[in-house]
Amino acid sequence: MIYDYSISSETKFVHIIANGNYSIKDIKKLVEIIISDERYKPDFNSIIDIRKVNYTPVVSEILEISDFIITMKNSFKAKVALLVNGELHYKLFKLSANRSKKSGINFDIFTDLEKTKNWIG
Repeated sequence: MIYDYSISSETKFVHIIANGNYSIKDIKKLVEIIISDERYKPDFNSIIDIRKVNYTPVVSEILEISDFIITMKNSFKAKVALLVNGELHYKLFKLSANRSKKSGINFDIFTDLEKTKNWIG
């Protein structure tokens, strides 16, 4: 699991870049690391860039990720954008985004960095 992230209190923004080999366990661990960082606040917008991650989840894992994020709903009060590579990842993770949105989390999936930044604002 290789990742780098920055948290800016001034701009209320989190940028996470992950690459390499990942599993569902690694993704959960990464989310926990970020939200436990003392600089992180639930009202910070976030971009999570996983375009270089070597991991294609199955639908049951997408549902597991969704359930995990929903249980942490109070940690995500601002926009959360997931930046993925390719149509397959987009469609799979869109399932998670739709489930999260129904629970009140402002979460969406993108394949283009500029569109992601525009959505975040």
